[in-house]
Amino acid sequence: MIDKTPIRDLHRRTPWRNLRVVTFAAIWTGAGYTALHVAWLPVRLICYFLIGATIQGLVIMMHEGVHRIMFRNRTLNRWVAFLCGVPAFLSVTSYRVGHLPHHRYERSARDPDEIENFSQRPRVVALLLLLMLAWGDLYGLYRVGPINTWRGTPTERRDVLVEYGLIAVAFVAAFALVPLHVLLHVWLLPALVARQLTNVRTVAEHALTGHDNRYTATRTVVSNRFVSFFMCNLNYHIVHHLYPAVPWYNLPALHRLLADEQRAAGAHVYRSYTQFLVDLARFAWRALGRGGDSLPLSLQRVA
Repeated sequence: MIDKTPIRDLHRRTPWRNLRVVTFAAIWTGAGYTALHVAWLPVRLICYFLIGATIQGLVIMMHEGVHRIMFRNRTLNRWVAFLCGVPAFLSVTSYRVGHLPHHRYERSARDPDEIENFSQRPRVVALLLLLMLAWGDLYGLYRVGPINTWRGTPTERRDVLVEYGLIAVAFVAAFALVPLHVLLHVWLLPALVARQLTNVRTVAEHALTGHDNRYTATRTVVSNRFVSFFMCNLNYHIVHHLYPAVPWYNLPALHRLLADEQRAAGAHVYRSYTQFLVDLARFAWRALGRGGDSLPLSLQRVA
């Protein structure tokens, strides 16, 4: 029997922890300055990676706003989350319209993220997952981007239009006021890194997990402190789905608290994203080969 008291305690908000947004802005500024003033390619590639990881981190902070757990004040919550989504061309309201059903209908026929709703043939699933790794951001624009607007209520549609109008103004101002070569180094090229990191994270969260219970419906990738820093602990994805109202800074503690329950339930817990990608590659290789359609739609690394 799980003692609910510690879990209730982990729901408590500590708003100053959301200053991670300011830290991300500082990293972006420092890496951008370095990329502009150091022409050596290896240094620039490191800077592009750091900025890309920061853009993805800001999207995850926006995700906190989608769950309305950044601040108690809804107006502050919405507009801080909105600012976090601007670099990735994401409206916080549009993201909410697409994302909350994913939690409500996790891995069911009504889950907008469920890839097995397209097909349950291992060969087809393998091809779809490979496409997701390469072009998942395009699917994301449909699921949580501008095309998603029509799914919302009239009020939500209005809010999405307002937010994308503001984002468009910001983009036009950026391209009008900032030289293109500067934008390339400090935003556009790093954004390609951000999209790839997001694709890997998105596939790792739910692809080839189970349908048996809430502990096996998603996947945690423990990884390391560097990865968890830029992912704002969303890599602890099992416990996020179990308790989506727990703020990002408490997810590692929640993961440790529920370690025994996860292990007993056969939860999917990986040590690293490299380990996950290797297992995914093995699945795809076997699924696309002879007898591939007899494979189980599951990758299993027990907690």
